[in-house]
Amino acid sequence: MPKNDDQQTLMRLIIGLYILKILQQGPAHGNKLAGEIKRRTEDAYTPNTNALYPLLRKMEERGYITGAWDSPVTRGKRVYTITDAGVARIPALELMMEERLKQAEQRIAILRTDLLGH
Repeated sequence: MPKNDDQQTLMRLIIGLYILKILQQGPAHGNKLAGEIKRRTEDAYTPNTNALYPLLRKMEERGYITGAWDSPVTRGKRVYTITDAGVARIPALELMMEERLKQAEQRIAILRTDLLGH
């Protein structure tokens, strides 16, 4: 798999897990989700709306979340809520995230030892 695809997959995993964990605390619209991810990552990552909204749609299609317009007439903000399937999906995503973090930590340890001598 090309590195760019690998990075996109990792970002979808990170953002998807954040979305589900945030929605466990209550319904939220896309901008609130993006702001909360930015806050929780201490500004290290601000989800790009070009990535966030397609992921929300995909998660909705898969039944992990549901979305409803706050005003069906004006379609102002789409408010998302986690489903039972979304709650059930969290442990699997956490395991995937744990594996990805271990891999990254191993790579960092190699670079630290080889390039910095410690």
